Amino acid sequence: MRRVDLRKNEVIYYQGDPTTEMFIITRGAVSRTRLENNREHEHNNLGAQGSEATIGGLHLLLSDPYYSTVRCTQDTTCYALSSVQFHELVKDNPTLAKEIIYALAKDVLAQQVVMRTALLSQSAPKSQMDAPLLTALYTSVGATVESFYRSALNAQLNATLTGQPVAAYFPQMHVQLPLRVAYINGFKGLRLAVQQTFHPDDWGAPGSSQVVGASLAAACLPGVLMSPISGLLEASNAGHSNPAPLATRWLNGAAPRMLREIIFGIGINQLSEWCEERVPEAVLEGTAARNFVGSMSAGVACGYLSHIPHNLSALKLLQPHKSYAQHFGGLVEDSAARLPLGNGFPRPARWALAAVATVLVPKGVAIRSTQIAGSFAIINGTINLMARMNKQ
Repeated sequence: MRRVDLRKNEVIYYQGDPTTEMFIITRGAVSRTRLENNREHEHNNLGAQGSEATIGGLHLLLSDPYYSTVRCTQDTTCYALSSVQFHELVKDNPTLAKEIIYALAKDVLAQQVVMRTALLSQSAPKSQMDAPLLTALYTSVGATVESFYRSALNAQLNATLTGQPVAAYFPQMHVQLPLRVAYINGFKGLRLAVQQTFHPDDWGAPGSSQVVGASLAAACLPGVLMSPISGLLEASNAGHSNPAPLATRWLNGAAPRMLREIIFGIGINQLSEWCEERVPEAVLEGTAARNFVGSMSAGVACGYLSHIPHNLSALKLLQPHKSYAQHFGGLVEDSAARLPLGNGFPRPARWALAAVATVLVPKGVAIRSTQIAGSFAIINGTINLMARMNKQ
C-alpha cells in the first residue's frame, strides 16, 4: 500500500472513473456526493456503518466505475490499495475471500444506499447551474401560471382574515404578473448565484457552527432580498382597504413579511428537494411524481410555519392604523369565540387557550397551506417538466 497526502478540497476520485484503487483514510475527513436525476446528493455508502474510512472497496474487484465523487473536507492522509494488489491478496488467501463475501452479504441484508443530503446542503440541479437563462425561462412560465392561482387564493385569504367579502380575485394583474415573475425568478436566480460564489465549507470544519451558520445565511438571503417585491405584490391586493399609494403601502407589515419570505425561499428551494429526496422510489418511481410530492409536502410545511408572520403582515397591510399587538389580540379574540368553552370558564384560562389556538390552529391556515403547496408544485413542476422536454 502507498501513502497519499491530500489537501482540503482535493478530489480523491470522480464519479464514473474506473476503480483502480481503494483508499483507507487514517487522518482527516471526506464528503461523498453522487450526481443522480440531475442533482447532487450526499449519501451513505453500502456498509458505511463501521467502515466510514474505507472508500472504493466495493468496486475494486472488477474495477467498476466509482459510485460517487469523493472530496476532502479537511487535510487528509490515506493509504491506497491497487486492484492488482487486491487480486493477489484474494488469490493467495482463500480465507480472506470468504470473509469478504460474508461481510458483503451481511451488509447487503442490513443496508441499502440512501440519499440523505442535509436540508441546508441541498444544491440546485446541475442543469439549472449549467443553463441559467433557460432556467429563468422555465421559471417565468411557471410563475406566470402560478400568479393567477396565488392571486385568487390570496384574495380569499384576505377576506377570511378581515371578515369582508372578496373585492376581486385578480386585481391589478398588470402589476402582479410581472412582479410575480421577477419575484420567483429572484428566488431561483439568487440561489444559483449564491451557490456559485459562496461556499459555506470554507468557513470551518464540516458540521461546525460556522459552516451551519454560513449555510443558513446563504439559504435565507433570497428571502431577505425578495421581501420588497413580495410587499409590492401583496399591496396590490390591499388597495380596497388601505388607501395609501402603492409606493408606500407595501412598507406596512415589512418585518413579519421578511420572515415569511425567508420561510418561502427555503421551502421552494431546499425543503422541496429535501422532501423529494426522501420519497421512496419503491412508492413512486417517476421523477415527476416525486417532485410533485416533495413540493406539496414542503408547501404544506411552509404554509403552516409561515401562517403567523403572514397573518400579521396581511392585517398590518390591510389595517395599518393598528399595532401588531392589536392585530394579534384580534386573532386571539377570534380564536376564543371558536373555542367550545362554557361561559363559566375562567377568562384568563380562556385567553391562554385562545392564544395557543391562534398559533397552532390559526385562522385561514388551510387556505394559506393550500396556496403555498400549489405554488411550489406549479413552479417546481413546470421547471422540471420543461427541462425534461428540452433534454429529450
